[in-house]
This record gives sequence, structure tokens and C-alpha cells, in this order.
Amino acid sequence: MATMQALTFHGARDVRVEEVPRPEITESGDVLLRVDRAAICGTDLHPYSGRMELEDGFVLGHEYLGTIEAKGGGVTEFEEGERVVGSFFVACGKCWFCRRGMPMKCMAIRVFGMGFAMGDLPGAQAQYLLVPQADLTLRKIPENGGLGDEDVLFVGDILTTGYDAVRKTDMRPGDVVAVIGCGPVGLCTVMAARALGAGIVVAVDMVPERLKLAESLGATAVNPQETDPTDVVLDLTDWRGADVVVDAVGNERALAACFPLVRMGGTISLPGMYVEDAAQMPIGDIWLKNITITAGVANIQGHMDEVLELIRDGRIDPKVIISHRLALSEAPKGYEMFEAKEALKVVLDPSG
Repeated sequence: MATMQALTFHGARDVRVEEVPRPEITESGDVLLRVDRAAICGTDLHPYSGRMELEDGFVLGHEYLGTIEAKGGGVTEFEEGERVVGSFFVACGKCWFCRRGMPMKCMAIRVFGMGFAMGDLPGAQAQYLLVPQADLTLRKIPENGGLGDEDVLFVGDILTTGYDAVRKTDMRPGDVVAVIGCGPVGLCTVMAARALGAGIVVAVDMVPERLKLAESLGATAVNPQETDPTDVVLDLTDWRGADVVVDAVGNERALAACFPLVRMGGTISLPGMYVEDAAQMPIGDIWLKNITITAGVANIQGHMDEVLELIRDGRIDPKVIISHRLALSEAPKGYEMFEAKEALKVVLDPSG
């Protein structure tokens, strides 16, 4: 049996690079991908930090791009040797939700690298990845335009998640958008909001390096330890409030911070992953201010092509968020740095 190197989970803060069986094509819609680049995502920290259960020995990771090594007989959109980037989840393409353009709500959704509860798909922090439903899951990396791997690596997850977080609201050109959290998803949301025509973007975080990067992307950076974000937003909007507020963190404190910032009739968007069953919300405020709340998994497959075009047109440059580039063998170190906020975004090279 052929084997490969992969990053496997063995409990909270215990991940190891080990030899595991190399996947093989089993269904006609499968593609076997040689992973050329992978990345560590904030969602990967949920099992790593102990907030989410995962099976021992499971291969982690769901941000990836690579080269098609082999394909099943039912794959029609791709050929062996082509380079592709893929969604972090797989949808069936046939259920009620998929037929209505909502693959993120697929009745049979499966997420790479997140264990049995999310579809039992081994992850992408490995030398090879089996991609089911490849015609729906993958997109070709544009050959023209001079794009490199790091330009498109995040199209299958965090960049398109940030884009979706803004796109699913009723934001209009010139509107004010506030983003809570300047981690990778937050910074991608800042970029997306600017590309979609936001007049002002306010970025809120407590890590100076992240705020500096947000500022370089055109945002007004606010550290709540130094300045009240509500004062900043109200001052910029003639005391109206932000049209759209995005919780790009996914915890109760970040959620609570959204409500003082949003205007009457505004929208709060929640792309951050919540693993808790419940969170407190100011229901009176929501009712009195006519606040719309939108949340959930991003429509990655529905927006990947649009996001690729924005990158090719030079309107978004996602590689600016990459802080560390490591060999796959150094992935455990990458997780440690990422959890400690010593790294903003870690990209892994499975060839090393």
C-alpha cells in the first residue's frame, strides 16, 4: 500500500506528522490531488485547542491547492496535470439545497479534515488529498494573469468566506462596514468589503500588527483597549452607526461587540464558526433597531469564480496576510505559533 506524510490529530495541542496510507480513487467523481500548498485555518484551532472533539489519528486541514494526479471516469471538468484550488467542503450537487444554489446547506455536506461528525473526509495538510465531487468542488487556477499559488490558495475558504460575509448583506457602494477581529477571516473581509465598494471600513482588534495590516488595506484601525470602537463608528457616520457589522471571530464577546456598532435597520453578519449551542443576544435591541442577522457557512462554490476574477483584476491581494511559510514537517510548530497569535497565517509546503 502506498503511503504519504500527513499531519494527524492526537488530542488537544498534540498534532504529529506521520506516515499514513495514501488515498485512492473509489468513486467516478473523485480526483486524487497532489497537494502543492496547504494552510492552517482558524477553524483547525477548534480541535487543536480542545473546543471540538476529533478522532485520534485523523488527518487535518481544509485549505489547499494542487495538481491533479489522477481522476475518476465521471470527472469532466478537469484533466490530469491541471492545477486547481478547492472548496473546504464537498456538496452532493443533487439535493434540494444544492439545486437551489445553496451547496453550503447540502444534506450530505462533508468538510475536509474535521472528523467523522463532518463527513469523515481526511484533510489537506498532507502530500495527497482525495477530492470527491471534483467537478463541483474544484476550480482551475487561471493560467494567464501571472497568478502564483499564494494569490489563490485562500479562494477555497477564508477569502471567499470574507467575501460571502459582505455579499450576503444588503451593503451598497459607499456604505460603512465594521469588522470585529483582524485575524485571517477578518482581514479577508476587509479586502472584500473594499472590493465590493464600501466607503469606509472600520477594523477592530487588539493585536497591533494585525491593525497595522488592516490599515494598509484601507481600513480605519481601532484598538478597543485604547479607543472605544462605538465612538469611532458613530463619529464617522453622523451618529447613525455602521450599515454592516461583521463578527469575524466567532465568540460571544465579539458578537456582543457588534450590537453597539450597527445602525437601525443594519445587518450583522456572522461568518465566524460557533461551536457553542447557545449565545446571549440583546433581543430587545435587535427588535427595536430592526437588526438583520445573517450567519452560517459561506457559499464557497457559488462565489469562487467571482473571487478568482477579483484577484486576477488586482482588486484583492490575499497573500499579504501570510506571515509564515513552513514545510509540512514543521506544521506542529505552525499550530503552536498560530494559537499563540505569533503567526497571522501559516502556509505549508507538503513537499518538505
